[in-house]
Amino acid sequence: MQTKTIRVRKSTVFLLVIFILGAVMVTSVVKSYTKYSEEQDMPAADTSADYSGMELIQLEAPAAGAETAVISTTAGDITLVLYPDEAPEAVKRFKSEAESGVYDGMTAGLYDLKSVFTLDSPSEETYTPELSINLWPFKGAVCMTEKGDIVFVNDAGLSESDKEYLRSDESELKEVSKAFADIGGIPNYSRVYAVFAQVIDGVDVVENICKSGDTVVTIENITFGTLE
Repeated sequence: MQTKTIRVRKSTVFLLVIFILGAVMVTSVVKSYTKYSEEQDMPAADTSADYSGMELIQLEAPAAGAETAVISTTAGDITLVLYPDEAPEAVKRFKSEAESGVYDGMTAGLYDLKSVFTLDSPSEETYTPELSINLWPFKGAVCMTEKGDIVFVNDAGLSESDKEYLRSDESELKEVSKAFADIGGIPNYSRVYAVFAQVIDGVDVVENICKSGDTVVTIENITFGTLE
C-alpha cells in the first residue's frame, strides 16, 4: 500500500489548529463537542510534536491483513480497521475490554447536534493518549479519551462557507484542511483524543446512531479479525 507523505514545518501545526478552530467556531455546532468536552474535562491540544513525514493513512485503503473489529449493534454493524502501529495501547485496551464482553449490552451515549456517540469505559484506569501524527479525527474516526471512553466521530456539521474556507487553504497542511472539508469530522479533537481506528464499513450506521435521539441503540457484541 502506498501512502502520500506530507512534510510539515512544526511552526505551521499551531497555525493549523487556529485555522481550523477558527472555521469551526463560527458555527453553532461547536456546542455539541463543547458539551462532551466539558463533561469529560477535555485536555488542551498537544502542539509539541514533530510533524515531518506525516502520512494521512485514513485516506488510503487498508492493506490485506490489517486488524479489524466488527461492532454489531441494534442499528446495524460497524466495521473498523485498527491501527496498532500508531496507537498500540489504545488498541490493546479496546480489544481486551471488548473480548471480556463488557461492551455487550451497553447503550450508546449520545450528545447534541449528532456529532458523536460514545461507549463509556468500564475501567477506572486512565489512558495516556497516543497522539499519532498520522491519524486525525475525520468522520468515521474512533478515538479514546484519557478516561478510556470510546468516541465515534460523525461530523461537526460545518456550513458550506466554512468548507470553502478550509478548501481555500494553500499551506503545506492543505490536504488536512481539505479532508476535514470533504470528509467531515471534528477538528477540535485534533491532537487531543487518540485516534486508534477508522470505520471502513457502516459509516451510515454511525450516522444513524448519532441521529437516533430517544431511540436506544445497544451494542450486541464485538468480534475481531483481519482484512482479506
